[in-house]
Formats: sequence, C-alpha cells, structure tokens
Amino acid sequence: MTRSLSGGTGRKIFKTAVPNALYAVIVVLILTGCGGMLTPSNSAASVSTMDRKLAERSYLDRARSQAITRNQVTVSVAALRDEESSVSFGLPLASHGIQPVWIEIENRSTHPYWFMPAFLDRDFYSAREAAYQFHSGSGNLNTTQLERDFTDRQVKLHVAPGNTVKGFVYTNLTRGIKLINVELLGARRVLRFDFAREQLNGGFDYQSIDINKIYPQDYRVEIALNSLGTELKKLPCCATNDQASKQGDPLNLAIVGSEHDVLVALVRAGWDFTETITASSVSRMVSAFTFGGIYRNSPVSALHYDGRPQDFAMQRARANISQRNHLRLWLTPLQVNGAPLWIGQISRDIGVKITTHSPTLTTHIIDPDVDESRDYLLQDMLMTGNVARWGYSTGVGEASPNEPRVNLMFDPYFTDGRRLVLFVSKSPLAMQDAEFLQWHID
Repeated sequence: MTRSLSGGTGRKIFKTAVPNALYAVIVVLILTGCGGMLTPSNSAASVSTMDRKLAERSYLDRARSQAITRNQVTVSVAALRDEESSVSFGLPLASHGIQPVWIEIENRSTHPYWFMPAFLDRDFYSAREAAYQFHSGSGNLNTTQLERDFTDRQVKLHVAPGNTVKGFVYTNLTRGIKLINVELLGARRVLRFDFAREQLNGGFDYQSIDINKIYPQDYRVEIALNSLGTELKKLPCCATNDQASKQGDPLNLAIVGSEHDVLVALVRAGWDFTETITASSVSRMVSAFTFGGIYRNSPVSALHYDGRPQDFAMQRARANISQRNHLRLWLTPLQVNGAPLWIGQISRDIGVKITTHSPTLTTHIIDPDVDESRDYLLQDMLMTGNVARWGYSTGVGEASPNEPRVNLMFDPYFTDGRRLVLFVSKSPLAMQDAEFLQWHID
C-alpha cells in the first residue's frame, strides 16, 4: 500500500478517488497546519507551569554540575532531552529535528568575549527559523508570540567583563553522544570549552557493551609502547563468521584509547553511531535500500573476533544507504599506558547486492582497495585533531589485486598487509603535533 501511494500509479489513483474540491481542501488544511497538526496555541496550553519548572531544574542541575572554568570564565551547558524541550517550549521540537542547548557563560575576567554558536553547530537554527517550523500559516498573534519567545530565550553573544549571559542555541538534534564546543573570542585570545554529553536515546550498539565484563581487570595485559608493533603482528589477520570457520574482512585497524575517548574522537570527526539490529532497524534499512534513502545510523552486520561480534561499529554515510565508510571495533585484553587497545576492521561500501548469505537478503559491496578506507580514516582523524600518535604495523598479510582474498560475502579485496595504529587525543591536537610511530615492517 505504501509503495503504490508513493509511486506514479498510486498517486493517480488517489487523485481520481478523491473529488477535486475535497482534495484541494485537504491540501490547504495540511499547508496551513490544520487538520490535526500541532499549532502553537493548542500545544502550549497542555503544559503546566509546574512541568516547565521541573524541566528547567532538570537541565540546569545537569549543566551546572559539570561546569568548566578557564581563565576566570565558567561555562555550563546542557543539551535538552526530547521531553525537556517539549515541556519547556510547549512544542515537539525533537520531531522537527531541533535540539535546544542551554549555555551559561559567567565572565569574571576583565576581558570581553563573544560567543560563536557556529562552532557549536554550523547549521544551527536562528530563533525565528526555529519558531517558523511551527508557523500556523494564519498570521495570528500566537505566531508572533512564539517568535518573541524563541528570540528572548536565545543566548546573547556578547559577554562583557563581570557579566553572565545565558540562554539557548537551537541546534540540530543529535542522538547518542552530543559534542558541545563553546568558543569564546576575545582580543587576540580564544577560550575553548569542549563538552561531550551522552543522550538518553538511541538504541545504539555501543550502549550495550560493558568492557569490564568482556575483559575483567585480571585478564588485561599491559604492554610497552615499543613492543606494540610486535604484539599487533601476533593478532589474527581477519574477522571471521560466528563459528570461526571462515575468514572475513581484514583486521586492518588498531585504536588505543578509552571507550569514551574513542567514541568522542570518532563523533568529533563526523562519524555516526550504528543502531543495534532489531526488527525496526532492519525494516528501516530494507526501506532505505529499496527506495535509495539515507539512514545515517543503519545497523552493521556482525563479524566476529575472539568468539564475539563487534563491540560497536561506526559509519560515515553518503547521500544514500548504498555508500558509506564503516568500521567495527573489538576490545582486546591489551592496553598501553593503561589505555585499552581496540582491534578493528574498516572498509568502504560502494554499492549493494542481493544475497542469500544475509538475513536481510541484501548486503553492501565493499571497495576492494581496503587500504584506501584505512588511510582515509587516518587523514580524517588527523584533519579533525583527534590523533596523538599514529603509525602502521603488520599482521594482516598481503593480498595483491591479481590474487585478492574474499570476505564472507565473497567480495574480493586486496591490501598491502598493514594495520593502521591510532592513539586518540583527549583534546584537539594539530596534525603536525601528532607523534609518528615507526616499527620495523617486514
């Protein structure tokens, strides 16, 4: 039914079945926000003053409990949860892709600063733009009041010495981890405050792992930095199927860092979380495959290492689900200077095909040059300042274009046999300041 209505034939049937006059009325009702659509007037009335105060207390407590002070300037932030923004504004902002972020800047210094919201979200909504998403089309007073409300609650940009400014930036809705970068520009000086806030939403695969259960403290092995290349060479070349009877994609990536630091670094570089495989996520994925839509958090099929599927996966999607870079990571018992070592697999999806080897009957086709996607990650992470150290180790095994190996979906791939090794940086670091590690490579 859905497919017939969205196609050309279905659209003609719908128009024929509905009298022209009634069809015109339906269109007008939709465009003007009537016919059951939410308008400012009928939304705000359903929210009590007490509910608003409780919502405000919730995000303010959260913001001020994790404030950061630097050079006599204190910054507090909170990304509003869906229910908080709905109650606070009396409107379902999340359903329109808008997430208000509360910013409070207390300037106790003698220097003036200017807050730059574009560094937080380059595509943030202006106050009137956010309000217009709920424009009733009737030009009534409620629309004017709504614009005034959004404008009054928007954070001011100038922070004079001895003053405090507070209010909202209307950002794009983020699921998973929300990165909030507050940049303050002064005279020949810049103050930067970085926050990473996990959102209580999503259903992403990384949210289901507990690294202490995978490898308890007694099972972890500390290795010296100069012996890391040797230890990486000992690890398996490839991921496998669930029974470890067949080899799949090459394990061409190693990352050193805590779970939090790795996730934040990848998010800062523009990578998206992947959802767990459920009936709902598979349905959305199949729909995106069928109609060529984008699904930035689509699930990633399971490959196995050390008897378990990937602990989490990340992806960089293009305009449709058929094309994306994606990586899988597994925790190992190894650690360097107390930081966990993750072994991983990265490749670039360039298309889709029908297959009986997948439960969804579809699978991605990978770019056979898997080294390209490996090296892309290095460039991506260096460009966004997320690398403290980097280098290459062996352990994958060489496969030439003339004699490629195949993965579990029988896609061919070739490689120079090296693994990319990244140490994630806890704070942004210039590319030239990242340390290059060089081990003996056979």
